Amino acid sequence: MAVSFLNLLDKFRPHKLYKPSPFVGISSFIVLAVFWFFIIYGATATATILFAKFIPDLLFELKLFNLAQFTYYLAPLVAVMVLIPANATFLVLNERKILALLTVRLGPNRVGPNGFLQTAADAIKLLFKEDIMPKGADSLLFTLAPVIFFAPTTIAFIPILSVATNNFGPFISCDLSIGILFIMAISSIPVIGLVLGGWASNNKYSLIGGLRSAAQSISYEIPMVLTIISVIVLTGSINLKEIADNQVGGILNWNLFAFGNLPLVLNLFPLGKNTLVGIYGLVLLSVCFMLFSIYLISACAEVNRIPFDLPEAESELVSGYNTEFTGMKFALFFLAEYTALFIICCLASIIFLGGGHLPVSFETERKILESLAFTQIGTKSFDFSWLLTSVTLMLKAYLLIFVSVWVRATLPRLRYDQLMSFSWKFLIPLSLINIFVVAFLVTIKP
Repeated sequence: MAVSFLNLLDKFRPHKLYKPSPFVGISSFIVLAVFWFFIIYGATATATILFAKFIPDLLFELKLFNLAQFTYYLAPLVAVMVLIPANATFLVLNERKILALLTVRLGPNRVGPNGFLQTAADAIKLLFKEDIMPKGADSLLFTLAPVIFFAPTTIAFIPILSVATNNFGPFISCDLSIGILFIMAISSIPVIGLVLGGWASNNKYSLIGGLRSAAQSISYEIPMVLTIISVIVLTGSINLKEIADNQVGGILNWNLFAFGNLPLVLNLFPLGKNTLVGIYGLVLLSVCFMLFSIYLISACAEVNRIPFDLPEAESELVSGYNTEFTGMKFALFFLAEYTALFIICCLASIIFLGGGHLPVSFETERKILESLAFTQIGTKSFDFSWLLTSVTLMLKAYLLIFVSVWVRATLPRLRYDQLMSFSWKFLIPLSLINIFVVAFLVTIKP
């Protein structure tokens, strides 16, 4: 049905100008995005249910108890391995389509209806491309570089699964008490892969791109970590699940809106009883918006998103650190880059936007989750509450990804001196000031 609808939309294109109307472009993208979302989520959910429920039950009936237990706790890893390539494939297509809409272009529209299978075709093409080793390159490091860049992003996603699934079944093993610290530590490793890839390529442009990525990562990791420290001071926890659960009860309880203290701002108005309490709420609200903005800016710089894509900078460095990479090595860089973008958006959703909790009251959400937790199919009862929490978290992350693509279509690339100055002269001092303000606010909390 969706395919026929996409074909129908194509008929509205004026052939003389070959330029679709905005309605056609937006409608086509919405259908395509929903279709892809169901494919990604369906594949991941199916793999999860198979390894967490059906295969272990079958092995238990065959009295293979150890193998059943091993399969059960393998479910989180299988979910990650299914989600990451499928999600990255969609994000590439998503970005190309959104950029086309924002810059009044067609975008990919040849492979499949309205370009639906374009990135799948690109992935197949990369699989069969020749793996070329540049002359004078360090073969070992050249091969290891994309692996070092990709592997940590896969591991860093695991603690997010506990929030996405609400600790469903085997995913409780992903609930790390130091979730934020774990992600921050793992996320500092990929830059080593970029530096190695640039150096091992025996290419001056690749080397410059690798060195730029190292300097950029160091510079923007500082304000990002300082921002997260401020959030930890305000929440009193470094566990992702606890931080998300503290925001239950609707949008006004999200950390973005003063950690549930937004009603205090009402004390500034004539009907308020305590002006000082209102000022406290207003300052906390301003700090939270500032922390959210600094985190998003620093995180986008960490994953080399425009306008911070100086390590690649096609107009200056051909393609930067990945100039000499081909085939699956090049694909691994792409997979890692879009997975890292997805992780930082999921982390922002958990820390500031309520994680997998719905933007409704606590009672309403509890009733919805309880109805899903005891779903009757035949004679058996199944818990499907985790499906809703994971969908909610993914939609919030996709909304932030849309914002990052919007920024890419709007802002030009910074000069390298502007990039470094913005971090050291503006973001880092502002982050340090925020820490002191946060500490003061926690101390005098009314």
